[in-house]
This record gives sequence, structure tokens and C-alpha cells, in this order.
Amino acid sequence: MQPGPSPDTAVRYPHDSPYDERLGYSKLPEFFDKLRARDFQITAQARMSADMLEAIDQGLYAPYREKTQLGLAVLDCRKQPLFAARYPERTYASFEELPPLLVKSLLFIENRELLDDRYPTRNPAVDWVRLSKAAFEQALHGFNPEHKSAGGSTLATQIEKYRHSPEGRTASASEKLRQMASASLRAYQGGPDTTATRHRLVVDYLNTVPLSAKPGFGEVNGIGDGLWAWYGRDFAQINALLRTGPTSADPTPAAALAYKQALSLLIAQRRPTYYLGDSQSDLEALTNSHLRVLAKEGVIPGALRDAALGLRLAGDQPARATPPPVSFVTRKASTALRSQLATLLEAPVSTDWTGWT
Repeated sequence: MQPGPSPDTAVRYPHDSPYDERLGYSKLPEFFDKLRARDFQITAQARMSADMLEAIDQGLYAPYREKTQLGLAVLDCRKQPLFAARYPERTYASFEELPPLLVKSLLFIENRELLDDRYPTRNPAVDWVRLSKAAFEQALHGFNPEHKSAGGSTLATQIEKYRHSPEGRTASASEKLRQMASASLRAYQGGPDTTATRHRLVVDYLNTVPLSAKPGFGEVNGIGDGLWAWYGRDFAQINALLRTGPTSADPTPAAALAYKQALSLLIAQRRPTYYLGDSQSDLEALTNSHLRVLAKEGVIPGALRDAALGLRLAGDQPARATPPPVSFVTRKASTALRSQLATLLEAPVSTDWTGWT
């Protein structure tokens, strides 16, 4: 950080992508112009290092520690908060907070060797075995369009994809290589030992994985908000169930349902709009299929499989995601300030008083 605005030679602004557009990074030059036209000045701005500039100029995504939560804070003259909103709302603060069985299930489905501590310098962006298998199956798909090919993405490259790739998709082989190179560079920022980075990838993935959008809630990201939006589950309560209940010799129906619902979201991320937005999708059947495979491979106990198979994902009542009512009077000052800020930036502000659109 240095005084005054960054010269063009010391900064690169990202193009539109899901993450950069959501946080407003891709619109920074536009915001600056609009504020300067209203007599605002940039008092200080960060300068990028020569290495970061070189990486970006070569076509990679900027390698820095990205936020898993975004939001807006409005402070008064004493720097006390008048308004604060964070999104996603329900997140895990550290790897230690994650329910172990949820981690094991995620890694079995998506990235089995990620946390293997025998290889502290492992590159988390590349799983050569899975990548080779995916390439082979993709070749078979070319000969037989009916053949379904498995993906070769690691958690690291998936995060790059849904954050930075155009429309959150991998549209070409060159884009896949871009994801892998960017994720690799990001992984080794702290040195050759990637152990801490690999643990953080699991946390970041569970906190930010896209899970479609729901009317009345908006865009859904992360397992915590996903469980609330799609199943109406309280984050603290369901995590208490997930930490101990599913591994007991005789899991309760509540613990089994909590695990089944969380598992369904790990599966649904592949086609979230179809699986979560379509009541006729085969998410129930697919989740049951995964329960059988996970038990067969020893990832979950057989008792949990049996208990979960007997339950429906929706539970005893339809999913609900109704936030508590908020008094307009208590947010009168912050709403006025947010509206003024939105006018200055010519940006939309939501009408539900919970945050930006």
C-alpha cells in the first residue's frame, strides 16, 4: 500500500468473472472514475509486485489469498458499525471446525489424495491419476458419445474455475491449463510445503462452492448457506449432528438426515441448477447411490448408510429459508448511507435490507 492511486504500470484489474464481478473488482476503474467526478480522491492504493504483474500478463489469474466472505460495512464517525453484512453468512473459520466425516466424504468424491501427509510438497492443483483417467475417458467419449467421462479436476482447479473462468465454466483445454497453472502458483506462495494450503483448500471449497440460486434467498454459495437455503437447517445444529452423530454405532435419524443432506450438496455442485432447482431431478437416487458406495469403500459406517437410505432428503417438512424480519427504523441511517453510496457508484442496492444485489 502506498499513497495516491496506483500507476497503470503497477496494477492490473481483472476482467468480468463470477468472483471478481461479485466483489466489484472488475468494476474498480469504473468506480474510480465516477467517484473522482464527484470530487473524491484516492488517498492510498496497493501496488502489485513485478512477479504478480508478470503472472497476470502471461494470462494467469492473480495469485493472492482470496476472501471467502464478502460484504459491506458502514461505520459512523466513531468507526462503530452502523451496518454490516457478510456473504456467505454461514462459514467454517478453520479446518479444525470442519466435521471430519464431511471432509472424508468430499475427498473421496472429488480429490482423494489431497491431504496425504506422506507428500508435503504435493501440488494440489494436479491429480495425475485422475487426470489421466479423465483424458482417457474423454477420448472414449469422442468415439462413443454415449460414454460418460469423469472429470479430472482437483479442488484447487475447481475453485479457480468457479471463481475466475468465464461464466464459471471450463470451455476449452487451454482454460483447464490456465486453471491448473494459476492454482499451482497460488499453492506454492508460502513455500514448497503445501500442507497448510491443502487444508485451506478444503475449507475454502466448502465455504464457497456454488449451489445455484433460490427465490427469496438469491445466489447460494457454500455448504453452510446451502443447508439453510435448500433444507432450512440451522448451521450450528447441523454441524453438532455431523461431528459425532453419523459415526456412532446406532446413528439417530436426525444425524443420518443431516449427513445425507450435506452429502447431497456435495453431489449437486456438479449440476446445481438441475439437481437443486428441479423437483423432478434424480438427486435423491444419486445420493442413495453414493451412500452405498461410501459404505462399501469404508468411508462411512454401514449403520449410517442404512439409517440414511430410509430417509428422504426433504425430511418431514419442506425446506424453508425465511430470514427473521428486520425493522426499517433500526436501519434507517445505514439504509440512507448505502443508498447514497449506491447512487455515487451507480450500483444497485437490494430492497430486502440484507445486502447488495
